[in-house]
Amino acid sequence: MRKTAHLFTGLLAALVLTACGGNNGQPIAERDTVSVSGEGTIKARPDIFNLVAVARERSDDVAAMKDEVDRQVQAMLDLAKQLQIDDKHITASDIQIAPEWEYQPERKLIGHQVSREVSFRTSGVERYAELADGLAGLGLKEVRPGGSEISNADELANQALEKAVRAAREKAEILARAAGRELGEAMQINAQGYNVPGPVPMRAAMAKEDASQSYRPGEQDVTASVQITFELN
Repeated sequence: MRKTAHLFTGLLAALVLTACGGNNGQPIAERDTVSVSGEGTIKARPDIFNLVAVARERSDDVAAMKDEVDRQVQAMLDLAKQLQIDDKHITASDIQIAPEWEYQPERKLIGHQVSREVSFRTSGVERYAELADGLAGLGLKEVRPGGSEISNADELANQALEKAVRAAREKAEILARAAGRELGEAMQINAQGYNVPGPVPMRAAMAKEDASQSYRPGEQDVTASVQITFELN
């Protein structure tokens, strides 16, 4: 009973009433109203995954390293073709050549590093798993996850917004009943914000058996919040 009393005290404290009077043609400021906030959340699993692979060699023979790096990049592109990854979802950088120095006991050129980076964008966790394992099998020096995304995030944000509006109305109805009033129409609606997750890092496991089972993108929250002012009858 005490908990119920506290709940109604809190609800009534949030109720905002303006001066009483007729509603016809009156500005909102002169009507009896209640203002509430509402939040909506939709849970979703990422379905777009990015992966970055680097072909890198170190020695003092730049020409030989360039040939080897180009060979590794071509092997990556051949793998992507086998997995039916569209060319527009693959970005291969230009070749990078950098000197390598030794600073002790004195500064001395000890060789060069040649590298190229290839970025992949894939749909579906199974293909991501196959790509990661395939790249690992090429003996590359570096393979790292580039994050995950939700392809229909905008649609889910709209669904979250609808839930937020329903939540606000339910809250306003509770407040109106607690005050012995009836809830009227919505006078003002303000969308206060959205939270659509951006790219999230994802572990790039390299297990060969049941590879897709080792990739766990998890769920992400798509949220929206609103502030609504309702008329009280």
